[in-house]
Amino acid sequence: MPIHDSNRVEFAIDSGYIEIVTDSGKKVPAYWAHPRIGHRFSGICLLHDWWGMDTISRMLANFFAQMGYYVIEPDLFNGKTAKTPQQAMKLLEQTQKTRYEAVNATLSVLESHHRINTTVAAIGLGMGGTLAFEAAVRRDDLEAAISYAGFPQQFLGQFLKTNTPVLAIYGSQEPYTKPKVIHHLKHELAQSILKDQHEVTIIEGGTHQLFSIEKEPSKRLISKIAINQTLAFLEKHLETPDKPRKSTKY
Repeated sequence: MPIHDSNRVEFAIDSGYIEIVTDSGKKVPAYWAHPRIGHRFSGICLLHDWWGMDTISRMLANFFAQMGYYVIEPDLFNGKTAKTPQQAMKLLEQTQKTRYEAVNATLSVLESHHRINTTVAAIGLGMGGTLAFEAAVRRDDLEAAISYAGFPQQFLGQFLKTNTPVLAIYGSQEPYTKPKVIHHLKHELAQSILKDQHEVTIIEGGTHQLFSIEKEPSKRLISKIAINQTLAFLEKHLETPDKPRKSTKY
């Protein structure tokens, strides 16, 4: 993980830690990964799950950087991580009023950064996928939003007018977002102003955790499918080093 079918160029990368400053002046620690060469690249705001910034999210950040994207992953829990659902829920409660502010600030930093070509996407896992949905409906300047097993319930009704192409990926064994909710999301996106640009995908055998560091073949296949769909969606809506983006917005 991550695994993909690709003949794409892979870049040497640099990575490390930085701080993002929100509109209220709050400093948010963040992980940072980007191609080493000095070209301009599309930006990705990567959003971790409710466990906090972990090995999987950093591996994804590095992977997207290797694929030619400039990635910033804000630490929405300010260095804290959870090992149990109870701990994760406590962190959610503690950061309820600050999480989206940090996401919004990170997206703004990417859009104004001198190494970014002005095309930017939000990508999130679980809790982060919910925040990617929120960015898609609250902002009108993103080129893509990708949600891995995010919770769309609180935004249903708002996707009709979103100006951001959305890719939502779920496993067929998703335990939290029920099939009728996913169906409602898919139906609403199909009725929206960007109906031909949205995608909702169900990966057979997948659970809530679409990415894993385990080497079990079935789990590696699920991760591979999710990554391949992600890269295809990004290449459709963002600029890549070898292909300018074609404008698809209304």
